[in-house]
Amino acid sequence: MKKLNQRKILWIVKEMRLRTQSVCRIAKQQGITPRHARRVFEHYKDEKRPRLQKCGKKTTPLTECDVRTVLRVRKEHPAMGAVSIQLVLDEKGKHIPHNRIHRILKEHGMAVDQPAKQKRRKWIRFEREHSNSLWHIDYSEIDGKQVLGLLDDASRFVPVCEEYDEATAENAVIALDKAVAKYGAPTQLLSDNGSHFASIIRQSCPDPEHTVFQQRLEQLGIEHIKTRVHHPQTNGKLERFFETVQQLKPHFGTMRRTINYYNNKRPHMSLHNGRLKTPAKAYSEKLKGETA
Repeated sequence: MKKLNQRKILWIVKEMRLRTQSVCRIAKQQGITPRHARRVFEHYKDEKRPRLQKCGKKTTPLTECDVRTVLRVRKEHPAMGAVSIQLVLDEKGKHIPHNRIHRILKEHGMAVDQPAKQKRRKWIRFEREHSNSLWHIDYSEIDGKQVLGLLDDASRFVPVCEEYDEATAENAVIALDKAVAKYGAPTQLLSDNGSHFASIIRQSCPDPEHTVFQQRLEQLGIEHIKTRVHHPQTNGKLERFFETVQQLKPHFGTMRRTINYYNNKRPHMSLHNGRLKTPAKAYSEKLKGETA
């Protein structure tokens, strides 16, 4: 259906008044339906020069109560986005649309428009059903330190996140042993092909010796899965975790406090299934095979 401007609306109203043409013929000439032609006539028939209304919904003014509520949740959960804040408020019985929340955050300098996220994307999330069936491991440089993170695929729970001066296989073993001692060994572990996680196969050495990290996995009975070369999306959950840590750490100061908040207080969007859950809560439930 074509969009009508002021000139076309005037013509429709004039022809409808004259009744020299049928409604169907008038509508056909303007590329609209007869029903729409009648609707236009009824709306503008009493106006000498129609004033076109702007398309879209009217913007609802922000109330002081909504602003205070949103800012209170944002203070409790630093770096949380509009959609997550909406879910948190829904859990408390207070509904504020995420678009309105985003406006509030923008007005207070806590958010900016992100055109790439405004387009609907088709994607599929794969995750394990139970905790400790698969862990992810990787290094990332944050504040000049090599941060090693272990993340449970099913729950997004982080058993260990340690800061080191260097990204080495020995440090990876220390972190892994610490996590296994507290939470048990996972069935499988996913890493990239970095030299600190896997020995590099070369033409001159097609069967290299395993690194100390690979040897430790064999001793613990953990199956080692490696990502496809130059395909970081395979370890995307951990990559996203590191982004979140970089956003949260300035608010909490230390890595320990940041991880404590991430695991035990921050509701995780990917764990929303009827009600919000923290990674620690999801880890506990999925470890027992529960679904509540």
